[in-house]
Amino acid sequence: MTTTSTAPADLRRDPLAVIRAIDFRAPSRDFWRDEAAIWDRFLASWAGLDDAAWALPGAAPSDAGGPDWSLAEHVGHIVDWHEMAVVYIERFLDGGTWPSDDDYDGGDFDKFNERRRQPWAAIHPAALRARLATARDDVLAVACRLPAATIRNDEAWGWVYQVLHGHAIDHLAVIEPWAATLRQRQVEGDPFLDDPRPAGDGSPEAVDRFWAAERSVFRQFDELVRPVPLERWEETGPTPDWTVKDHVAHLVRWFEEGADVIDEHRRSGRWRHSLSDGLDAWNAREVAANRGVPAAEALRRFDLGRARLAAAAQTMTPAELASPEAGEWVYECLHGHVRSHLAMIGPWCVRATWQDADREPGHDREGD
Repeated sequence: MTTTSTAPADLRRDPLAVIRAIDFRAPSRDFWRDEAAIWDRFLASWAGLDDAAWALPGAAPSDAGGPDWSLAEHVGHIVDWHEMAVVYIERFLDGGTWPSDDDYDGGDFDKFNERRRQPWAAIHPAALRARLATARDDVLAVACRLPAATIRNDEAWGWVYQVLHGHAIDHLAVIEPWAATLRQRQVEGDPFLDDPRPAGDGSPEAVDRFWAAERSVFRQFDELVRPVPLERWEETGPTPDWTVKDHVAHLVRWFEEGADVIDEHRRSGRWRHSLSDGLDAWNAREVAANRGVPAAEALRRFDLGRARLAAAAQTMTPAELASPEAGEWVYECLHGHVRSHLAMIGPWCVRATWQDADREPGHDREGD
């Protein structure tokens, strides 16, 4: 059942049941504004999730009897249909006809989608996100050449609306709860791997995995946190009591603490066993001490602290880096801890960069 109520619905935040009740085909709806808001919601759903989380099966069962789908496969499936949509919309614009269900395994879309899922889980999540953005841009570039009346007619609606709006809404019903489950696991320190730290004798392969994980985590930081305007870093909202600046300053202090511990170990040959006071008290004291630091300075210290800790870790032998003590201090301070905080603040950071959805760049509102 749909509704044409004029009461505003927030497509980015309202429950999906509310979104599904909207008649997006109604002449009063702004097709491009709706698409932009749903796109924003789509990107926020997985923000901050670690690369390793993308490949985990369990997001949803296969409708064609295959293994459970992962987040990567769901997102890749959206990419796949965006890329197909470019072809069939261009064909229509060149004088052809819209496809029919029979063009896709005789209308068996479950079978069709199942046999096309294979490549997506193997694509690196960063590359997959970039390909998704490109595919969306490409679809919009051709779809905006269609008159509003054409988009809303019976032949076109299921092919244009569905790929730009309906498909994302359908998959958000799977992605949002699955991402919420993964997010909580990441906050609690689940690496989504058997062990992301070097192990055993600190083999070159294991050490390479350690540094690959470090690069992945800070790529996520660059993607999510740096775009947030500095004037918003001191707003409440990312977590109940901490601002983005608080989270960043907190990570800085752990970078510094980890580097101090490595320096002590280098001088004495012994690992520090614990903080000078309890963990919660230490965290509260250090965050309070940095509340007056400007956001730009907190970011500068973040870069310096990361560089100092990474440089200290690079002085360690493979055997030292593989030790349990290094796992607790070096892995946790350098990137395990950052992963947890990215899971906490990722969605808020994405929302903080949202623009006014009244006008999607490159598209005029219908009726203008």
